[in-house]
Amino acid sequence: MSMAQMIRYVANRFWLIMLIYVASLLLAATLFAWIETRAWHEGLWWAVITALTIGYGDITPTTHAGRIMGIVFGHFWIFGIVPMIVANIITKLLYDEHQFSHQEQEWTKASLKRIAARLDVDLPTPPTHRPDN
Repeated sequence: MSMAQMIRYVANRFWLIMLIYVASLLLAATLFAWIETRAWHEGLWWAVITALTIGYGDITPTTHAGRIMGIVFGHFWIFGIVPMIVANIITKLLYDEHQFSHQEQEWTKASLKRIAARLDVDLPTPPTHRPDN
């Protein structure tokens, strides 16, 4: 599975995005509490406030490792999680319920072939589909 396919797979499953988000909050909270020698609930508060880009400033990293961790997780949440949530919502809004399913398309192709065979008509070669374009 390529990176693009993996991102599409995750972005189309809201539950998986939320699972990754919650897991990243818990990981960031634990690392923050450990690196900054603070209570875990303070680490969780910092992770949530940072992930939501609120940044009250009441709890901030004071060590270099804590600041680097804040940069990494902040970028992950803003450039990873948020776009996937937005893409998932847009996909749900733009989904065409009248679009043929794969099974319906296969049934239509088979039916056309049977009709063409009964009429003794040659069907033209279908165009090739290239999903990467």
